[in-house]
Amino acid sequence: MSKFHTISLKKGQDVIMGIHEYLMDKKWESAVIVAGVGSITNVTLNNPISHDVPPKLQMTHIDELCEVTSFMGEITKKENAPANMPCIFTDTPSDYIVHIHMTCSHTNGTVCGGGFRSATVLRALNVYVIEND
Repeated sequence: MSKFHTISLKKGQDVIMGIHEYLMDKKWESAVIVAGVGSITNVTLNNPISHDVPPKLQMTHIDELCEVTSFMGEITKKENAPANMPCIFTDTPSDYIVHIHMTCSHTNGTVCGGGFRSATVLRALNVYVIEND
């Protein structure tokens, strides 16, 4: 049976490192990130700008206060990572690859989105995960 988890990140935490710290003692096969709710800052997103495999990526940095408006992804054991996804981080402290797509709103409700690269928690961020069995 699948199990629901909440990863609660605190003000000032690095989002990706906080998720990896939570995963350190887990023995999951995989998991799905179904949502995230909270606020972040110092956000970096990427979007493909070519049809190459892997694609060339354009990074977008948002150095403003942001509200997370969508946050979803997958958690995969490094040993099970698809060979055609070399742009996903593999040099992480846990045994997992965390692959997230998100949108966030900032000044005047402007929304930006793409592949999540990094951010710092502004006030709090809850990441909701379903562990696959």
